[in-house]
Amino acid sequence: MTSNYDKRRLIEWLRAETARATGRRYQIDFDALDVQSLRELVRLVRDLDHEKQAAVNRERMMPWRR
Repeated sequence: MTSNYDKRRLIEWLRAETARATGRRYQIDFDALDVQSLRELVRLVRDLDHEKQAAVNRERMMPWRR
């Protein structure tokens, strides 16, 4: 039961995060993935968001390097 709850929670987070980041809803069948794959996908999305923030911060600190 915990695994099913974790899977539901991960799927809801991924749907919300993709909608927030892109302003769109995608028809991705997250239910087809296992819990471990969903966790890795969450990790990827968070890493990409972190990289985006780091790039924005670098640009703010050194705007002349465009």
